[in-house]
Amino acid sequence: MKPLAPTLFLGVALLAACTGSSEQPTPALLAAGVVTLSNNQPSTPAQVRFYQTSTLQPGNFDALRLVGSWNLDEPIVTLLYRRSLEQGVADQLWVLTPSRLRRYNASNLGVDDVGTPALDGFDQALPVDCSRGYLRQGQSNLLLVCPPAPATPPRPIEEYRAWRIPFTATVLPDPLDFLDANLVRLSVPVRLTLGPSDQLLYLTPSQFGQYDFITPPIERPLNLSASSPTDLIFAGQALGLFDDNDPTTTDTTLVTWNLGATSEVGLVRDTNIAARQFARGAPPVFVLGTGLARFEGGFLLPRETETGLTRTLRYADAVAGLDQFLYLADASSPTVRVLDLTVNIASVLTSAGVRTTLLSSNFQERITGLAFIPVE
Repeated sequence: MKPLAPTLFLGVALLAACTGSSEQPTPALLAAGVVTLSNNQPSTPAQVRFYQTSTLQPGNFDALRLVGSWNLDEPIVTLLYRRSLEQGVADQLWVLTPSRLRRYNASNLGVDDVGTPALDGFDQALPVDCSRGYLRQGQSNLLLVCPPAPATPPRPIEEYRAWRIPFTATVLPDPLDFLDANLVRLSVPVRLTLGPSDQLLYLTPSQFGQYDFITPPIERPLNLSASSPTDLIFAGQALGLFDDNDPTTTDTTLVTWNLGATSEVGLVRDTNIAARQFARGAPPVFVLGTGLARFEGGFLLPRETETGLTRTLRYADAVAGLDQFLYLADASSPTVRVLDLTVNIASVLTSAGVRTTLLSSNFQERITGLAFIPVE
């Protein structure tokens, strides 16, 4: 299924916003990377499971429907779905495991059948352990980052590994050169993502920067030496999250930067949640970790009593779908929570707009990644 025309998509979005639902829900699958724990560590078997999204949504009382699953030979670190914008070019589902990155053809997935895994010309071994890795989507490239193991003091920048991988690649390109004079000076720890024109954005306790790999970087100073960056995205502006590294406190620091060479970095703090990552998908922007909030210049938190979304709930991943629902993976059990995004999360959302579904009776299983996949 190719992208809707902008005016058609706007009409669907407005209808959903007015009614709280759509007469014709977006046919879609929720892909969930599921691993089984052994001694509290991910182990095989691992699966990508595909669920019909409508059977997860609030307001729908149909039983959960598992359309199919793919078995993998390693634990799943994360998933990333890319919807093709070109006619005749396959949609892609990228699957990262500790030792490999694979790209699957996602164009033939449907709500009745997902078939068997069909590789799409990319199945590459990684030269380092990427069990803490992450993927970020750019305009023409995918960014794969494999950070080193946490340590005190943090590992030097030279021990990071990252690749800008064209969406059409068939082999793993050369990694980013962290001995480059413009990168080797970065303080650590660091988070990376891709910004406009697939330029590299980086966030450290002392630097917020943009680098085109040719000219010196544009950079703004930070003074967060006691904190560690935990996520970085580009959503019209660069947005980053920091952990205060104090396990006894609940604290979130979000930094914003419009990538202007002289513009100041915005800093927003909240002590009610411990947000460590961003939900993926189209805006609005959601932060999650221990607790959940929508970010609109400040943090909008759901009302605990009315929604059942207490600030002690821990989330492992989340994705916002084209269907105006937010899909959240619980960090402590094989559970998915789905929120209705057509209402204000802070003032209107109630338990009627939240549905909690246990995906498995095996509580040794955990969800390590989610992807929303529109299908025909």
